[in-house]
Amino acid sequence: MIGNKDRKVSLKTGFTLIELVVSLSIISILTALFLVNYHSTNQRTDLTMSAQTLVTNIRFAQANALGLVKYDGEIPPGGWGVFVSSGSGSNHSYFIFADENDNRKYDNGEAIPALGGNVISLSPNISIDSLSLGNVEVSQANVTFLPPDPITRLESGSATSTFMDIRLRESLNNTTKTVRVNFLGLVEVID
Repeated sequence: MIGNKDRKVSLKTGFTLIELVVSLSIISILTALFLVNYHSTNQRTDLTMSAQTLVTNIRFAQANALGLVKYDGEIPPGGWGVFVSSGSGSNHSYFIFADENDNRKYDNGEAIPALGGNVISLSPNISIDSLSLGNVEVSQANVTFLPPDPITRLESGSATSTFMDIRLRESLNNTTKTVRVNFLGLVEVID
C-alpha cells in the first residue's frame, strides 16, 4: 500500500492537436469535392432547363396558332413560329414571332413583346450550337404553325424538311442537348 497513495491517475479526455488537424483536413477535402461537384451539376441543370424551356416555347407558339391568338390586334395570317439562329452573335437568343406576312420566316417587327411576341435570351454559358433541317446543317431556321390544324412548317430559306434539330451547348463543360421538332408538331429533347 505504500505506492497507491502516491499514484495519481490522470484520465484526461479531449482531442490532441494532431487529431484536430486531421479532422479539419478531412472536412476541408470533402467540402472542396462537394463544391466542385455542385458547380458541375449546376451547369448541367442550366443546359437541361434551357432545352426544356425551348421545347415549352415552341409548344407555346403552337398553342398560339391553335388558339388563334392575335398579334397587334389581328390573327397573323402565317400563324405563329419560333426563329433560331446559330450564327455568331445571335446564338444566345431566339424569337417567338407572329408571321404577319405569311412568308414562313421571322421578319423584324414580328416579335415585339408588347404586341404578343417574345425574345428569349439563353443563360450566358448556353448557346445554340448548331441547327439542321433533316441531315443538312443550316445557320438559321424557322418553325411555324399555321392554324387551324396547325400545320407545322420547318424551313430555312427555301430548304424544308420533315424534322429540325436544335443543338444547345453549355460552354463550361462542353456538353450538349438536342431539341427535335418534326413535321407533325412533336417537340422533344432527344439527348
